[in-house]
Amino acid sequence: MHDALGEAPTPNANYRSIFENANIGLYRSTPDGRLVTANPALVALNGYADEATMIKALQETGNQWYVEPGRRAEFHRLIAEHGRVGDFVSEVYRMHTRERIWVSENAWSVHDEAGRIAFYEGTVQDVTDRVSADRQLSGARRAAEAASDAKSTFLAVMSHELRSPLNAIIGFAEIIAGRLLGPTDPRYFEYAEDIRVSGTHLLELISDILDLSKIGAGKMHLDEQHVDISNLTRRTARLFAANLSTAQLELVNAVPTGFPILRADPVRLGQIIVNLVANAIKFTPPGGTITVNAEDTTDAVLIKVSDTGIGMTAQEVARAPEPFVQSGRPFNKSRGGTGLGLSICRDLTSLHGGTLTIDSVKGTGTTVTIHLPRARIATEGTPTA
Repeated sequence: MHDALGEAPTPNANYRSIFENANIGLYRSTPDGRLVTANPALVALNGYADEATMIKALQETGNQWYVEPGRRAEFHRLIAEHGRVGDFVSEVYRMHTRERIWVSENAWSVHDEAGRIAFYEGTVQDVTDRVSADRQLSGARRAAEAASDAKSTFLAVMSHELRSPLNAIIGFAEIIAGRLLGPTDPRYFEYAEDIRVSGTHLLELISDILDLSKIGAGKMHLDEQHVDISNLTRRTARLFAANLSTAQLELVNAVPTGFPILRADPVRLGQIIVNLVANAIKFTPPGGTITVNAEDTTDAVLIKVSDTGIGMTAQEVARAPEPFVQSGRPFNKSRGGTGLGLSICRDLTSLHGGTLTIDSVKGTGTTVTIHLPRARIATEGTPTA
């Protein structure tokens, strides 16, 4: 068919126009990777000004296209087996700038009269945005699955943790209320103590859950005051005096004399130390030592709680701050065992702008360190806690 201005373009001219104006990369290369021709889209994708410059550069430097060394061999294998490849997604280098991008290749082999592969031809499309979106979607899916698992775990654990003390409270109360052992049996006093212990455990559990909920909802706010770490440690020692005596453990206050006063929430910082000491008591065998120390370094203010307990493996350390996770069998269960303590400590530390780390050796002991910014050091004033 002819147009109004003369003869119709030849087929080769039509194809050349498509080759030159396509918005995806088009190429022909030899089986050994030597580029024969490339369209402007592929030249631009590789960061060159024109085809000749690109071909010359590849002749001089080699065709180091794929980031993964074995990817070219996989490309050749698929071509040899099937005669073509489709949507061959790989991370590659822009030839000129060496920037990493992701591309999708569709390619096929062109054979000579003897049936041997003479060339590879194909298309190349930048799919970096697609790969990034897929990764984000995959990450979001994993996060949603983890949240669902965490919710299921939370409900399962809470069902057990709430039922146990409630059943004990109701059971003992029914015995006392019904005078089932007679009007004045002395065991009623023991059951009353059991009710008190179960009620206290239930209250602690509910308080921990409320704290986690408030932190997660962004409703936990700090009431910052001037805090003396040594005072908090002494209060903790008094709080746990009976537990330490029963467990045959020693609590050492190793906070240096004259340690800097901190600007922090005394209740929440004290809660961190109490939780860490309580955890150490549970997992330290009789005769062991728990030490609370503090250091003022050039990078941060450190508060450390160390024990000579059962310790943890690297895998247990990684999971320890997760809610409801406990590693090992407690020696002393007097403070309960919901597995929320370390999680709350981590979140309360984060509210103070710090981080929590755990160093542990199985069978030797554990040190939990609170890293607070040095900006937390108060420049003036008297401690209020």
